Amino acid sequence: MKLTRAMRFFRFLNTARPKLIGGAYTGPTRVNVSSIPGGAVLHLDHFLFHVVLELAEQFAEDPDGVGEQLREIDALSNPREDSHAEYQRDQLVDELLEQIGGTHLRLYGGQVRRVAELLLSSNGAGTVVALPSQREAGAA
Repeated sequence: MKLTRAMRFFRFLNTARPKLIGGAYTGPTRVNVSSIPGGAVLHLDHFLFHVVLELAEQFAEDPDGVGEQLREIDALSNPREDSHAEYQRDQLVDELLEQIGGTHLRLYGGQVRRVAELLLSSNGAGTVVALPSQREAGAA
């Protein structure tokens, strides 16, 4: 009985846990892809590492400026009854991310193809197959 439960638990872990299927390392930022049931996970830790370094550098240059932005974001994150506060917070977060270059992950050349292949294979899609188009009326 205990063995059956252990086997079920192991099977659950195998299906619920992301399985690393590969990475794209040729571009400026490493991107790893894992498959999960029904989808994929993009591992952006390398990208976010550089975003945090940029934030730390800006904080070192102007602690009051960046610190004040973060305090405002925190204050607007817990609105009492002000529905406009969430909108203001989102704008401040967007501005801060734009400042530190954290809004776009750039992929170049072969890295684009590699990430696309990994994403397709993560969901069991395999390779892309062209479907025949519908014939026009009268064509045989």
